[in-house]
Amino acid sequence: MKLFITGDAPRSRRARANLAQALETVGSDLGDVDEIDILTAPKQALDHGIFASPALVAAAPDGTTDVLYGDLSDMDRLVRFLGFSKAE
Repeated sequence: MKLFITGDAPRSRRARANLAQALETVGSDLGDVDEIDILTAPKQALDHGIFASPALVAAAPDGTTDVLYGDLSDMDRLVRFLGFSKAE
């Protein structure tokens, strides 16, 4: 996964925190997430078709990708995006 952020902007900070919380909820960590700052690496955003940040990009084994834009504050949606089901 790749998390595209814009420096230390408030929405980028919230996206980091929300992603960390979701991964913790499902028993994973940020170790598998590459964080890319579009201020210092704008070409990577262009290469991945990212037009806004924050944006979380997940790649499937078949090579397809999916993108979730925003500060990742909708925890249920984020957990579904990550491919996990929330424990009841």
